[in-house]
Amino acid sequence: MSKFKQFLRDKRGATALTFGLLLVPLMGMTGLALDYTVASNERVNLQNAADTAALAGASVFTGGNAQAAEDRARAFLRANLGDKASAVSVNFSAKDQKVTVNLGGQTNTLFMSLLNQKSVQIGVTSTALAPLKPSEAKIILKDMYGIWAKKVSIVVTRPGSNKEVTLGTVLYEAKDKTALNWRGTGVKTMSPADGNVVLGDYQTLYIKMEVKKDGCDVGRYNSTANTNTVTCKTASSGYKNYDATYQTNDGNTVDHLFVDGVQLKKNGDTKLTDLLSCDKQSHEHAWEDGGGWDQQDLFYTVISGCKAVDGENVRLTN
Repeated sequence: MSKFKQFLRDKRGATALTFGLLLVPLMGMTGLALDYTVASNERVNLQNAADTAALAGASVFTGGNAQAAEDRARAFLRANLGDKASAVSVNFSAKDQKVTVNLGGQTNTLFMSLLNQKSVQIGVTSTALAPLKPSEAKIILKDMYGIWAKKVSIVVTRPGSNKEVTLGTVLYEAKDKTALNWRGTGVKTMSPADGNVVLGDYQTLYIKMEVKKDGCDVGRYNSTANTNTVTCKTASSGYKNYDATYQTNDGNTVDHLFVDGVQLKKNGDTKLTDLLSCDKQSHEHAWEDGGGWDQQDLFYTVISGCKAVDGENVRLTN
């Protein structure tokens, strides 16, 4: 009995026993740290590849060439990842002036495999901003109504100049005021006739609608005494001014334009690409001439394309 008590009080070898018991978790923690370090390094490499690919795609993205931007981004991925590129899942998107690259991969483990964790999943995302600028527009005339004359114009100023240049116009002159239950019909013309407007290099751009209430454009007047019809003739003098002007760069009047059925907000933040989209898709414009908001008066479709503002402005957003 006394020998058993002596054995219980004997502490020789306790350190070795304790170390032996702790060795397994210590090795496990060390292994986890090593596997985590490897995974972190792989993630950094994958993130760098995603950043480079996003910037490469954004450098050529013009809003309507998503496939070309994706092809360039994938080429840079292959160049950066080499043989590993085939083992990486890729999701790509290019819209709203942004190019986004999502990459998914995995790294094999060493010590964690002892715990049946054979690999660690890695996912990264990179988004690059591609500042765009409308460079071309095609206008397709649609319905026009009203008893007032209206002219919609695309106006630019060139770099280094404050002089305004009108690049394209849509003109409506009233004809029959009684038509369509006094909604009115008239004659519409467009310049250039095919609607193709090349914007070129410009400093500012806006769209405006000018209104003349006698039903005729400036320099012309309604020569008939019949209150139900409008007959426009050229005036030798006078009739040189519009009665109202609504402009997209004027917060007080920008709300006279509806884009795809949505009225622009008065004093809102209207971006240039809100007016001329970069996706080369059809977008509907409708102008209200001021007679009432329930139904607009002048309708046309715009299909526009963009170019990169400056490759140096391409940058990562996250």
